[in-house]
Amino acid sequence: MKERRKSAMSTLGEVFNPIIPAFIVSGIALGAANIIAQYGNIDGNGFLCVFYNFLVLINNSFTSLLPCWIGFYTVKMAGGSPILGGMLGVATGLSEINSIASYLNLNGILYPGAGGVLASFFGALILSKIEKSFKKILPGSISLVLTPLFSLFLALIPYVFLIMPIAGLLSALICNILEFVSLSESLFQNIIVGFFFAAVFLPINVAGLQHGIIALYPILLERYGYISLYPVFAMAGAGQVGAGIFVWVQAKKEGNTELSNLALSSSIPGMLGVAGPLIYGISLPHTRVLLASCLGAGVGGAIIKCQNVVSTGWGPSGILATVMMNCEHGALSAMTIYVLCLLISAVFGFLFCSLLLRKGELQK
Repeated sequence: MKERRKSAMSTLGEVFNPIIPAFIVSGIALGAANIIAQYGNIDGNGFLCVFYNFLVLINNSFTSLLPCWIGFYTVKMAGGSPILGGMLGVATGLSEINSIASYLNLNGILYPGAGGVLASFFGALILSKIEKSFKKILPGSISLVLTPLFSLFLALIPYVFLIMPIAGLLSALICNILEFVSLSESLFQNIIVGFFFAAVFLPINVAGLQHGIIALYPILLERYGYISLYPVFAMAGAGQVGAGIFVWVQAKKEGNTELSNLALSSSIPGMLGVAGPLIYGISLPHTRVLLASCLGAGVGGAIIKCQNVVSTGWGPSGILATVMMNCEHGALSAMTIYVLCLLISAVFGFLFCSLLLRKGELQK
């Protein structure tokens, strides 16, 4: 059972990791466009208008074709012809889906975009298996022509009539649950949700389960145009940076120069969202440091959740994610709140570490 779970997470990672740069670029571009739209005179400034539309163009060139990219990389990961996976993904959003639904009285169940990236992922896996089967039974010269045609056609049948409707219902269910959990107007619920999700994100990463969360990001971007919990998760790294800074100071006092230097060198990339060195070099070998990091992150997570800050993309965390933040009060307000919450998480990570670590625990 454990091996299967690792395999599933590995599959998700192989599909989503290659497109992380695109999520970063599109998120930053949309964040910058939001700032220009809010504080710039787009209609009265030709240069600003062109620049704004370039930024929106960058974002839309990726987000509007998400099922295509997911289908492409899923088939590529599975060893098939990636272009067929891209075609399957593009088919998800085409108007012909409406015509099919109307003719078969499937309106409301089947519609363009139903299932989105979730449907594209599972459909592409089926497509790759069909393609491999045809390659085994058809001679080389005939296979070159017939395998792509038969594979895509046969994959589209279960994709359109089964996978898209089911994935659409599943996507809606996931989004509705997350909407209930993370888009509440209740102050108490926001505090609990923000603290909990920020506090558990480091252990989730240690367990290698983060790909399951990453798989939800494209679904949320498709439906809402933003990710509500990403700013909360980003607090995990900041809490760990604060704890790492305490370890740097305290280990130096206790004469453990090696650990002190490691904590400092790990905390610097940690500020930029690179959490690995701190997790495996500092937090995991010292359980109390990990606990302090989680608690510090929870404080920042609770505060930023109460401010309803969301992100327009995902990829980098730490200070690099600042430009992707937005809220009802505008992008600049969201970015300011985000940076302040990073600082709060770091400060409380430092304070909790000072309270939890025993004297002499960091000695060689």
